[in-house]
Amino acid sequence: MMKRLLQKLREDIRGFGFKQWFLIILNAALVLAAAASLAGLRMVAGTLESLTAAERFQGDGELRYAQIACYLPVGDGKTEDDIYTFHQSLESRLVEQSLKAAENGRLYLDAYCGTGKVTITGETGSASVEAVGVGGDFFYFHPLQLRSGSYIRSGDIMDDLVVLDEETAWRIFGGTDLTGMTVTINDKAFVVGGVVHREDDFASKQAYSGEGGIFLSFTALTRLLEDTRISCYEIVMPDPISGFAKGLVSEVFPVGNGDVVQNSGRYSPASLLTVLKNFPGRSMRLNGVIYPYWENAARLTEDYAALLLLAAAVFLLIPLLFLITAVIRYVRWTYRFAKAKIPEKVEEAVEKHREERLEKKLENKAGGDGDG
Repeated sequence: MMKRLLQKLREDIRGFGFKQWFLIILNAALVLAAAASLAGLRMVAGTLESLTAAERFQGDGELRYAQIACYLPVGDGKTEDDIYTFHQSLESRLVEQSLKAAENGRLYLDAYCGTGKVTITGETGSASVEAVGVGGDFFYFHPLQLRSGSYIRSGDIMDDLVVLDEETAWRIFGGTDLTGMTVTINDKAFVVGGVVHREDDFASKQAYSGEGGIFLSFTALTRLLEDTRISCYEIVMPDPISGFAKGLVSEVFPVGNGDVVQNSGRYSPASLLTVLKNFPGRSMRLNGVIYPYWENAARLTEDYAALLLLAAAVFLLIPLLFLITAVIRYVRWTYRFAKAKIPEKVEEAVEKHREERLEKKLENKAGGDGDG
């Protein structure tokens, strides 16, 4: 049967005309276009290092982790006391779930920030820039490339350190090797701890204004701007069951009308299908949340990834229909062939069996006559 089917397939191929070869070439081109779309999706999904904190924190460990981000509405931000209270509630809930850190290890990692406009002055000039007040392990989540010096860390003894981005460093000093230099921010003295280079990827470049900015501790920023509140909170924590981490954070760290986003698995097919479903209204923000540039960059890459997934599906539609049609055609041919041939084969087998029985009977009879 299979041999006959392959023979028919070869006969059909030899009989192909212009139309058949055109359809084959078209379908091959569409399959290649779908493969290119999926390759592009994979590239887009790997664009932002700020979405990889969970993978880096998990390392080779077996326990799965998730990276969650909370964005709070303007005028409804958190304080550092709220963060400490959340830590206590979170640790209690993790103990209830029998989740414990390894010896000398940590079970979760978090960071938070708030922003405000300040004036910074250096040796060669001054500038009005956006200041990001950071806490926790902010630069673990956002590992901006260091040009000089070091990051601000939560355990730093000095609370008067500031990290400049390159744009600000060139504007107020004319260079980037500035570690230990003194600046004034809103007329208060700070020491430059380091200079960082902003992300080079296409999404961050579109999302960031490029006007220059600085990073200092959240506590220091509240001394400069008393009304500053935490507008962004990020955490990497255990996610033994899909959705556990996001559900627990949403429960214990209420954000009101804000947004809780799971960055882990952000480019999975299910997540991208949700993006496509909500695509028409994604650009409208009605809850008072102003996303930081890194979230806007992530949403931009999500849009591209969702469109590439849709393109791959559309490109594969015609080849899939073509393949289904061909399979149905050969299944029908096989059925007709089997319907015609099987009865013949059965009849031949029955006739052969009948002849064998008759021959055996004659042989037995002849043998019996010989003995007599």
